[in-house]
Amino acid sequence: MSTNRSLNTGRAAGQKTARFALKALKSILKCFVTIFLIGTITASIVGCVMVAYVVTSFKSSESIPDLTNINLNESSIIYVKNNKGDFVEEQRVQGANSIWKSFEKIPAHMQHAVIAIEDERFETHYGVDWKRTVSAFANLLFHFSDNEYGGSTITQQLIKNLTKDNETSITRKVREIFRAIKMERAYASKDQILEAYLNILPLGRVSGVGAAANYYFAKEVEDLNAAECALIAGITQNPSKYNPYLHPDNAKQRQRTVLYQMYKLGYINDEEYKQAYNQEIILKSSMQIVDVQDYYNDRITEDVINGLMQTYGYSKEYATNMYYYGGLKIYSAKDPAQQSKVEEIFKNEKNFPKHIKGDKEDPQAGIAIIDYNGRLVATVGGRGEKTANRIFNRSIDSTRQPGSAMKPIAVYAPAIKYGLITYSTKFADKKITLKDGGKWPQNYGNYKYPSMPVEEALQRSLNTVPAQIMEMLTPQRSFDFVTQDLHISTLVKSVRMKDGIHTDIEFSPLTLGGLTYGVKCIEMAAAFQVFGNGGYYNQPYTFYSVERTSDYGNEVLLQNEPKNDQALDEDTAYVMNRLLQRVVSGPHGTATTQKIKNLETFGKTGTTNDDKDYYFVGGTPYYVGACWFGYDNNQEMVSSQRSYAKSLWKKSMDALHSGLPKKTFDKKGNTVEKYYDYTTGKLATEGCPKKTLGVYKPEFLPGVCTAHGGGGDTADSE
Repeated sequence: MSTNRSLNTGRAAGQKTARFALKALKSILKCFVTIFLIGTITASIVGCVMVAYVVTSFKSSESIPDLTNINLNESSIIYVKNNKGDFVEEQRVQGANSIWKSFEKIPAHMQHAVIAIEDERFETHYGVDWKRTVSAFANLLFHFSDNEYGGSTITQQLIKNLTKDNETSITRKVREIFRAIKMERAYASKDQILEAYLNILPLGRVSGVGAAANYYFAKEVEDLNAAECALIAGITQNPSKYNPYLHPDNAKQRQRTVLYQMYKLGYINDEEYKQAYNQEIILKSSMQIVDVQDYYNDRITEDVINGLMQTYGYSKEYATNMYYYGGLKIYSAKDPAQQSKVEEIFKNEKNFPKHIKGDKEDPQAGIAIIDYNGRLVATVGGRGEKTANRIFNRSIDSTRQPGSAMKPIAVYAPAIKYGLITYSTKFADKKITLKDGGKWPQNYGNYKYPSMPVEEALQRSLNTVPAQIMEMLTPQRSFDFVTQDLHISTLVKSVRMKDGIHTDIEFSPLTLGGLTYGVKCIEMAAAFQVFGNGGYYNQPYTFYSVERTSDYGNEVLLQNEPKNDQALDEDTAYVMNRLLQRVVSGPHGTATTQKIKNLETFGKTGTTNDDKDYYFVGGTPYYVGACWFGYDNNQEMVSSQRSYAKSLWKKSMDALHSGLPKKTFDKKGNTVEKYYDYTTGKLATEGCPKKTLGVYKPEFLPGVCTAHGGGGDTADSE
C-alpha cells in the first residue's frame, strides 16, 4: 500500500511539473508573438514613413549625378585677349591632385581590389547590399558604434562623394538607398559606376587611382601589379591611418587584408596571393612641380570652382577636378600686362619699409583694383615673390579694419542719399552722447577744430562730425546700405565671441570702422566704384565665360557680365565723387600725395586708432582700387611704416595709367554747382567774403546765406 501511495504521489508531482512547464511555455510563446507583432507593426510604420518620405522628397532625377559628364581627362585652358582683342591661349591648367583614367586603362587587379575590400557583392546587387544596410540601420537606431556603420555600397559611396550629402541620419540613408537603386536601374552601368568611383575616391593627398599610381609608385595606373593595387585600395578606408609614407606598417597590414579578400573571392589564385603578399613595396612619387601662377589666375581658379559649385550643386572635389581636367575653356578678364605691372611693384623690396630689428615678421600688404564694370584689373596678395599656387591673398581672403575708409560708404554717402546733409552742411566739432551717458568720439590725435562744413570735415577725416551725422542717419540704415546696396559681406548683425555678443549695427563700427571682423580690399574697391560710375554696383569678376565642347556643341557653363545695380542715385554718387576728390586735392586733405598724373582722382585714407591697419581706397576715371598695409600678427606699426598703403596704391595706379590719355569723370544726373559761404555753409551771395564751390542735388539745396548782406542771386559757378 505504501508503495502504491508513493507512486501516486510521484505521478501527481510529475503532472504538476508538466502543467507548470506547459504554462511557462505558453507564456514565452505569447511573449515572442507579442514582440513579433510589435516589431512587424513598427517595421510597417517605418516602411510607411520611408515610402512617404520617398514619395514627397524624391520626385525627380535632379539628385542623381550624371556620370556621362564626369570623364575629366582633358586639360582646361585659360585664354586672354591680345592687343587686337582676340582671345589667345595663356595657360594650360595644371596641378590637380586627380588624373582621370578611363575604365579600359584601369587594370583588373585595381578594380577587383576595391570591390573586394569595399563592396564584395558589387557585381550582383542592384545598388544596395541589403545585408549590410540592415546592420547600418540597426546602428543608426541603437548606436552600436560611434562611427557610421559601413553599410554603403560602391554606388552609394559614389553618390555621397559627388553630392556631399553627408548627414548622419535615417533620412539621408533612405535618400542614398533610393538614389543608388535609381542610378543602377536607369542611369548608369556597373562599369560606369566603378570607373567614376575609382577616379574620385579619396586616397590621401590625391584623389582617384590614376593620381595615386603617380603619387605612391611613380607609375601609370595601367602598369600597377596586384600588390600595388591592393595597397592603394586599402588607403581609402582611412587615408591618414593607412598613408604608406606616414604609416608604412599600417599600410602594409591593410594591404594584406585586401589581398586576402581578393584571394577569398577568387580574384587572384594561390600563387598570385603568395607573391603579392611577400612583395616588397617601393614608394616613389612622379608628381611634377607645377609652375607658379600669378594671383589673378589663383583667383580665376577659386571663382570657377565656386561658380560650378553654386550653379550646379557640385561638391568641391568634383568642381575642382572639373576645373583642372574637364577640358574647360576659360575666357579670362585679365590683361596680363596690367597684372604684371602691379605684381612688379609688390615684388620690389625697395617699395616696402626696411626690416625692424627684433620684429618676428615684416609687414604685409594687399591690393585689388577693378574697373567700373567690375572687371578685376589686378590683384596682389602679399609682398615679394609668389612661391606657390592658390596661396593666401590678403586683398581677397583677409579681413582687416578699414578705419576712416569706412566713413564715405557708411556715413556720408547714405546721409546725402537720404537728404540729411549737403556738400556744405556746417557742423561743430563736438562729441555725441551715447546711451550710457559717455561722450564720444575724439578726433585722431585728440585735435580740436572750429566748426566746419562737410567738405572740410571729410578732408581732415574728423571723427566727431560723422558721429553726429550717424545720429541723424542711425546705425541700422547705415548697416543696411553697406551690406545690401554695397554688398560688404563681412559685417555682422550679431555674433557671440569669447568676450560677449558683438554687433556691427553700432556707432563705432560704422562711423570709425572698428568692425567685428573687418573688410576685404576687393569688397572695398567694389563699394567705392559707385562714386566713379554714377552709383552703379557691379560684382567683381575674373572671367567673361567658361565653356566646354560636348557632343551637343559648345556649352556655356558660366558667364559674367556687368549688372549695373543702382546702389546710389546718380546725383548722390557725383556729389560724393567731388567730395572725395577734395580729400586728394583740397588744402586740408589727408591724401594730397595720391593724385594720379593729370587725372581727376578721388580717395580716402583709413587708419585705426591702435596703428595696426592702414587703408587707402581711391579711383580715377579708369580704375578704382583698395590697398591694405599692416602686420599679419596685428603688431602696432611705427611712424615710418604708416604711409605704405598710400604709396603702394599710388605706385600701382601710376603703373596702370602709364600712357593713358587724360580723362575726367562724367557728370552724372542733375547736380548743380554753386558757391557757398564758408562760415555758414549756405549758398553764397555777393556779400559773402569767403566763398567755396560746392556740388548739390537740386532737390536738397541749402538756404541762402543772410549773414553778410549783399542780397541778389546766389553765385553759380562759371
